Amino acid sequence: MGKITGYLAMSLDGYIAGPRDEIAWVEEQRPSGVPFAAGAWAQQEPDALGFAEYLATIGCMVMGRRTYDVVTSYEGRWPYGDMPMMVPTHRPLPGDHPSVEAAAGDLGAILDRALEIAGDKDVYVDGGTTVRGAVELGRLDELTLSVMPTALGGGIGIFDGLVQPHEFTVESVTKWGPGLVQMRLVRGGPGTLGPVPEM
Repeated sequence: MGKITGYLAMSLDGYIAGPRDEIAWVEEQRPSGVPFAAGAWAQQEPDALGFAEYLATIGCMVMGRRTYDVVTSYEGRWPYGDMPMMVPTHRPLPGDHPSVEAAAGDLGAILDRALEIAGDKDVYVDGGTTVRGAVELGRLDELTLSVMPTALGGGIGIFDGLVQPHEFTVESVTKWGPGLVQMRLVRGGPGTLGPVPEM
């Protein structure tokens, strides 16, 4: 059986999208012309895991409803082909994608079903609420975070609303694209920060 994984871009201040779900800051050239990287980091060849490479390891996706609505609002070809996808929701889904199904109920049960569908491949969870839910359940085995050198000042925080601290172990830190810092993290366990030592 595969793992439950996430793959997200994040701003320097911890947001995965702007206040109105904007993600152009991830995909487009910067209007300011400020480079993503300088010095030795700019010269280093990108060697991190790319999205197409990552997607090839995935057998099923669990995408949050808000993220699904944003993705289906874009013009053009459906980016996930015939990849099986489950969307936790109680409302009908827009779009005509035979591989996508609405999945009501407990996120843990949805993740179990996604693992069955994925077979020997992994499950990709996407969307802030869904990723957070998987973390809270102790079910997110691996997280790939590409940190953009941009501070948004507001938006949708990746871990906003966690009830308790959760710990991860850094597996690797590499360059991706023109200067992004990509971290691959593996799950630790829920824990408490404990008392702050006196100085």
